Amino acid sequence: MRFNVPALAYHKVAEIPPGIRHPENYVRPAQFRRQLASLQRARYSSITVSQYLAYRRGDGALPPRPVMITFDDGYMSNYEIALPIVLEHGFTATVFIPSRLIGSTNVWDDAEIQEPLLGIPQIRQLQKNGIEFQSHTRTHASLNAVDDATALDELRGSRCDLEDLLGAPVDVVAYPWSRYDTRVKQLAADAGYLGGVILRRRVNFDSTPLFELRRIGVSNTTSQARFVWDLMRLRWRGE
Repeated sequence: MRFNVPALAYHKVAEIPPGIRHPENYVRPAQFRRQLASLQRARYSSITVSQYLAYRRGDGALPPRPVMITFDDGYMSNYEIALPIVLEHGFTATVFIPSRLIGSTNVWDDAEIQEPLLGIPQIRQLQKNGIEFQSHTRTHASLNAVDDATALDELRGSRCDLEDLLGAPVDVVAYPWSRYDTRVKQLAADAGYLGGVILRRRVNFDSTPLFELRRIGVSNTTSQARFVWDLMRLRWRGE
């Protein structure tokens, strides 16, 4: 059986604080609950990104209606709000974290309100509950704006950092800001990754390049109708 697999990309599930510069990074908790409830009603089964890669390698099977739920950056609100809702609905998720900023804040955007990132205790607890963690480089660096040596350190170093912490393979990178090019994809492969994820409003086909796996960005402006359309109809849009 061939699968057309959507992946959803979130940052923060929380109420939007005043003075925020990037409200598009938020989804309100009630909105998030409605979205996961719609996944349940449609009988979707969540899979991790590494499970999807295993399927693409021929090393594993997928459930009938697979979907990937992902989060970038690893905000503390993932632990406090989002991932408990994910688990409550019987789903799992993949969280992409910058390994050198664990326990820090979103310092890569110093003009934005600083919010805490997951610390080691929260990561370990979530991992015990079946949440997967993958790489978002070491420092959330824009990989196409740095030289090869720096990019390789960000990529390879993050894999080593996280594998030491998690005791599990780290095979996937989310390119920070979804900025990537042919050089960055090759460097990710050189650093030992098996795939990379981007933001693009399409689903993943068996022919989708593994270093350009698509994720549909979800924000507080995503209506429920749009959310359902993305899940149900984009799979027919083709590459």
